[in-house]
Amino acid sequence: MARVRADPVTTALAHPTRRAWYVALSTKDEMSTVQLQAEVNVERYNLYHHLKKLASLNLVENHRDAGRSRWWKKTSHVDLPELLTRSEAPSPPSSPAVEGDQRSLPEELTADGEVHVINLKGSRDQIGAKRMLELLAKEHGIELDLPWNFLPASIALIAKKK
Repeated sequence: MARVRADPVTTALAHPTRRAWYVALSTKDEMSTVQLQAEVNVERYNLYHHLKKLASLNLVENHRDAGRSRWWKKTSHVDLPELLTRSEAPSPPSSPAVEGDQRSLPEELTADGEVHVINLKGSRDQIGAKRMLELLAKEHGIELDLPWNFLPASIALIAKKK
């Protein structure tokens, strides 16, 4: 698989965990490591891995230690659509009805076949699925104009009967 080369800041903030922390730090003056961990609900090791990456790019810094607590703040501003506050963000378009884990699909897609929905659980699955979609589109000559921060939550496989 070919590596995609991009701006390191863009690449770092494309990761959903790092982006979530950066957005959280953008809305507050500072946050402790425990508060950041609760924000995204990750293990402590992963927390420090991602915070070190953001700190190495001068996006955030550990600006004070109070006892065993480390306090972080944003040091550089990067314009991202995700930086809108929740009250400023446009409401999402209405999505299809959800039945259990599967979204309802139009009957013309499901009438003559079988549907399987794969729910992608983590960022690695999502990034891998996005890459797979891009490669399939390229191989079949389909122009797929996905935004750089697109991460699918699930994929629907539709099998048509011959």
